[in-house]
Amino acid sequence: SGDPSSCFPPFFYKPSCSCVRSEPVKCENPGTPDFGRRYGSNFLMGSEVVFSCDNGYELIGSSQLQCLETGDWDDACVPRSCGPPPAIDHAEPYETHKLFGDTANYYCTDGYTAGNNSKMVCNAQGVWVPPDGMEAPRCIANFCLRPPELPHAILDSVNKPKYASNIEVSYKCEEGFMLNTTATLRCLMGGEWVPSPYDIGCVPVRCSKPESIDQGYVIGTNYSFGAVVAYSCFKGFLIRGEKRRTCKGNGEWGGALPTCVPVSCSQPPSLKNGYPQHMICPIFRVCQANRQWSNQDPPTCVLLTCDPPPNIVHGHYKGSDFQVGRKVVYVCDEGYELVGDATWTCLKFGRWDKTRPPRCSPVQCPEPPLEENHLVLRGLDSESGTVELSCEDGYVLEGARFLRCTPSQEWNDTFPVCKQVFCGPPPAVPFGGPSRSSHLFPFSSVVTYMCIDGFTLRKEGSVSCLANGQWSSPYPECIPVECPQPVEISDGIVDVQGLMYLSKALYSCKTGYNLVGNSTILCGEKGLWIGGVPSCRPIECSVPKQITNGKVVYTKLQFDHSATYSCNRGYRLQGTKTVRCLASGEWDIEPPACVQISCTPPQPVENGFVEGQDHSYGVTIFYSCFPGFQLVGQDHLTCEEFGWSSSVPVCVPSDCGLPPHIDFGEYVRVTELGGRFTSKDTGRLDLNFLHGTLIEYRCHHGYDLTSQVRLVCQEDGGWNGTAPSCVPAECQIPPSPDHGWMNVTHGSLGTTLTYTCDEGYELKGEPVRQCVSGRVWTTDAPVCQPVSCGDPGAVDNGTTQGGDFVYPEVLHFQCNPGFVLKGSSTIACQADGKWTGLKPQCEPVSCGPPKIPGDITFKGTEFTYNNKIELSCQPGFILNGRSPSICQADGTWSHKAAACVPARCEKPSPILNGRMLGSEFGYSSKIKYECDEGYTLNGDSTRVCQSDGLWDKPSRKSCQKYVDF
Repeated sequence: SGDPSSCFPPFFYKPSCSCVRSEPVKCENPGTPDFGRRYGSNFLMGSEVVFSCDNGYELIGSSQLQCLETGDWDDACVPRSCGPPPAIDHAEPYETHKLFGDTANYYCTDGYTAGNNSKMVCNAQGVWVPPDGMEAPRCIANFCLRPPELPHAILDSVNKPKYASNIEVSYKCEEGFMLNTTATLRCLMGGEWVPSPYDIGCVPVRCSKPESIDQGYVIGTNYSFGAVVAYSCFKGFLIRGEKRRTCKGNGEWGGALPTCVPVSCSQPPSLKNGYPQHMICPIFRVCQANRQWSNQDPPTCVLLTCDPPPNIVHGHYKGSDFQVGRKVVYVCDEGYELVGDATWTCLKFGRWDKTRPPRCSPVQCPEPPLEENHLVLRGLDSESGTVELSCEDGYVLEGARFLRCTPSQEWNDTFPVCKQVFCGPPPAVPFGGPSRSSHLFPFSSVVTYMCIDGFTLRKEGSVSCLANGQWSSPYPECIPVECPQPVEISDGIVDVQGLMYLSKALYSCKTGYNLVGNSTILCGEKGLWIGGVPSCRPIECSVPKQITNGKVVYTKLQFDHSATYSCNRGYRLQGTKTVRCLASGEWDIEPPACVQISCTPPQPVENGFVEGQDHSYGVTIFYSCFPGFQLVGQDHLTCEEFGWSSSVPVCVPSDCGLPPHIDFGEYVRVTELGGRFTSKDTGRLDLNFLHGTLIEYRCHHGYDLTSQVRLVCQEDGGWNGTAPSCVPAECQIPPSPDHGWMNVTHGSLGTTLTYTCDEGYELKGEPVRQCVSGRVWTTDAPVCQPVSCGDPGAVDNGTTQGGDFVYPEVLHFQCNPGFVLKGSSTIACQADGKWTGLKPQCEPVSCGPPKIPGDITFKGTEFTYNNKIELSCQPGFILNGRSPSICQADGTWSHKAAACVPARCEKPSPILNGRMLGSEFGYSSKIKYECDEGYTLNGDSTRVCQSDGLWDKPSRKSCQKYVDF
């Protein structure tokens, strides 16, 4: 219209009576700050936007900005600072920055190795923390300090202040002490010895309880190393051997076990003018039962005598009269003295007054001076009076080794002397020598050795002077010092040129890293590397150059890290946006440049028009179509950093698109001719539905339309209605079949009937029926028929009773007389179409072998129904019973009881005009016929009774009158 008030902001009125867009004050798109967010998209003058930073960043400037006439925004987000990294024991931190996202690397000092993590990261809260899932950095010692000195223990290893990891050292104990546990320690990473040295102890060696001696005892209760016990004898006994024994370092008592021998006494005084005498008279008698004494002879007394006294070694007795009261005297040979009673007297009972015979012992000499002369009694022969002497350890004997005690109670020679043992100069050791010098080395002296620089002792470090004047072996040995493998360093390489004394190891770094520290270390005289462990630190580039109308972002300036350039809004990056730090400490390429963004002039559109001709950065243009056409694409385009925000749209004829969808149905195109509508199948690939297109809907098989609907595509590109619905066709539900059931399902394809039969029945017909259009079912209803098991067949010699051979019929079987059923008498047809078992069989009844008396025999081997056996008796006997006998249906033989009776013929009939001679008619009996005088016999005159009880000849005999011709 021509009314100026008809335009609304931001439009204004022009005399041409059209509303055109004004150009209000507008700020440039402020964009979103790096590591932050912006809220608000209206950039017109007076509008406000709000900024916030991501977690870990803080906003510099106001968080709320307003679009001013200048159109400038001022905001920036910078990372938080964490300050200096925390101190770690035995480590030095190295960091390039202290802001959020920066990493501090820790390098361990000499003798220490980094654990699983050597980094700390500055987090969003401004605190240094280890990376996710890792522990704080720690430096682990790769050596152990020398184990402590323990009481009475000696460290059996090279004397060094430090030992590398995995090295083992051992303790040994001084003489007289023993270990209470394992002596070997292992140095673990972290500087700890395992097991702890303080768990190791040297305890004094303890001897077992000393042996006891007969007729003596032990003095002393201390049985530890070096302790001394003394032996003493009971009253009346003298000790022989060493009185004292010392507990040695091996837990054994030194010296030999002494013995206690009886003290020897002189011969007792004899009894003068007297002797015992006794007569034994058997004067007793016993009064017996016969009133007589047991012995009628008068008793007599006889003089008693003693048995001869026992003989003694190295002596004899004097006297040969052994009567009661008489005495004998024992005397010893020269050089021996009597121990015991010398005079024996025969008592009145005929026994000697002594029972233990005396003995002759060698004459005793003075006891040898053992202790003061360091002598040891090694042996004693009491019979010969000979002793064997030796010296204590560390002394050597000079003089007689064996001494004999003479009858004059003096030793046959002077006592020997024990002189102390000395060793000569200590043995020479290459590359080393004894720690002290001396000329005299008495027994048990210990000389300790030391090696020159660069050499260390192997195992034994000292020698001892032995009792034989020789030095103990093996001798000490000085071997070259060997250093452990040098420590590996991160991002570095170590070249080991040897592990012996004065050998070198050279350190170098990988590309992009500089060596901090000594590049060469030397194996020192104590087996440790001299020079410390260096570290490899990344090479750093200088801060990248800034670019006009752009900025650069980076996290680290170290080797192989990159910096990324970006441009301000309205500018485009020209060149590579990323530069990388090289191993030389220089950036790989020059930084890019930012050039102002400008889009191509707007393109015209066919069957439409474009509004706006400005194509500078941030400008938006609008596209529209003429009536009857639709816009395909974006109706507005904005000039952005990389060109227009989208491609130019196109104007196409209005198309309604696909018709509304119908479930379980479809649409077809129709045309109108003379007021009638006919369907037109143009194929599913024709997807153009332009203005005026008509469609109709149809349902799938089994569904019906709720209403007949015809839609048309209108001018505005829309359809004039919605699609109808296809609902399942409904049929009347039939009854369930006999011996079965029916499952009704109302699904997406309509109502479905699924038939199933009971167990033992099978379906005849289609198992599934479906309700289709017209409310009819697709097929006739099926029926459930019983499962057939089939004819099992007839049973021989039997009958079968039952109906059809289908489930669940039962067949009954029965055998004919004389037969018995083997198997089940019934079988049933099961649901799986199988009989419960096999049909039975009819087997003949068995009568078994016949039970008959022993004098009856039979012929036949078949004993089943209808079979026969022949019974017979011995000759002269006849069977009383039936033969043959038949096996009957009841399992018994037909002969019942049978017996053999003696055969006897019937008494022959008398003969006319004659007579029969004989009265016995049994088996083999004979009779004889004779005729009267004047008559003659017709036939044989003799008949014999046979075994079957019949006469051997017929009885047709007669006496005929004799006729003389």
